[in-house]
Amino acid sequence: MRINTPSELRRMRIALIIGAVLVLAFMAADLMLLPSSMYQLYIFDRLIIQCSIILLVIAVSYWRKFIQYRSFVFATLLVALTYSNYWLIWVCWDEHNFIFPYEGTILYAFFCVFALGIPFKLAITANFMNILGFLGLMWVAPVYGDRVPISAAFVSGSLFICVYARYRLDRSVRKLKETNDRLLKLSKFDPLSDLLNRRALREQSEKLIAVSKRHKVSMAVLMLDLDDFKKYNDCFGHQQGDEAIKVQARIMKEVFKRETDILGRYGGEEFIVVLSDIEKAQVETHCDALLGKWKDAALEHAKDAKHPLVSCSIGVAFAQSVGNMTIDYLIDEADKALYEAKKNGKAQYVMAEAQC
Repeated sequence: MRINTPSELRRMRIALIIGAVLVLAFMAADLMLLPSSMYQLYIFDRLIIQCSIILLVIAVSYWRKFIQYRSFVFATLLVALTYSNYWLIWVCWDEHNFIFPYEGTILYAFFCVFALGIPFKLAITANFMNILGFLGLMWVAPVYGDRVPISAAFVSGSLFICVYARYRLDRSVRKLKETNDRLLKLSKFDPLSDLLNRRALREQSEKLIAVSKRHKVSMAVLMLDLDDFKKYNDCFGHQQGDEAIKVQARIMKEVFKRETDILGRYGGEEFIVVLSDIEKAQVETHCDALLGKWKDAALEHAKDAKHPLVSCSIGVAFAQSVGNMTIDYLIDEADKALYEAKKNGKAQYVMAEAQC
């Protein structure tokens, strides 16, 4: 159970308080069964020991490092409550010859494991200690007579079921999280290039342009297009075409490394890069790097292509001041610059000054 917000932490404290209330509720029922000579012993165990332990955990929950250690705290709580119950069973038998029920051991386990969210590994450790404790209790004080074997089997089996259920729950939650993570990635990223897809690219770009307007910084939008990509596909096949797309994505990631740089696949062989708070000279350096890395890749092109090696053309829209510009306007300007780069011979970049 992850506790990352004040409301979740508050709900956890409420669960602990509910646990204390349940202890008090069971006291009313137990006192009706106990002889009056045992009231003091029973009240001491429930109020002084068990309720104090729960209140101590509630107090510890205000410790600034509690979230980091909460699972260990809850596992310790489970063992402490269980062994206080064992102590009560033993004293009732040893001093009063009274058979006190063991069902509380099972209730503590299920409450702490599921209501407080003790994870599987700690749950199995705590319940293993509790099983050993119960078996040890039955060894030194055969409280339940000829029912000791069945009692030991029932307690051990119940605690095992508790742990196994925790394992299944944790496994299901983990698989659900992994599925959600995959779905989230699929909703934002292009599966072939592992860059932002068109929808996520637009969302991120709109956020970045809003920040650029607020801080009055420059922006640049680069549109990249693989030259003669259809001829490459026709010559080498779509599988090799996919590999060229992956090379383009890899080169882009190698050039643009700032956390604020937005890289996306716009569609087909077209890619977009959105940059903020950057100088024109830096953009030119990045364009040169992109073209240079394609030359280094030395990927053979189709025979009827413009250039013997696969290359890309780049259109840049640079705005020293964003003003009232929209991301659609900047993309449109970058697309016009890209058209000029294609028209001028491809494998080059053209930069246009975007005006408000």
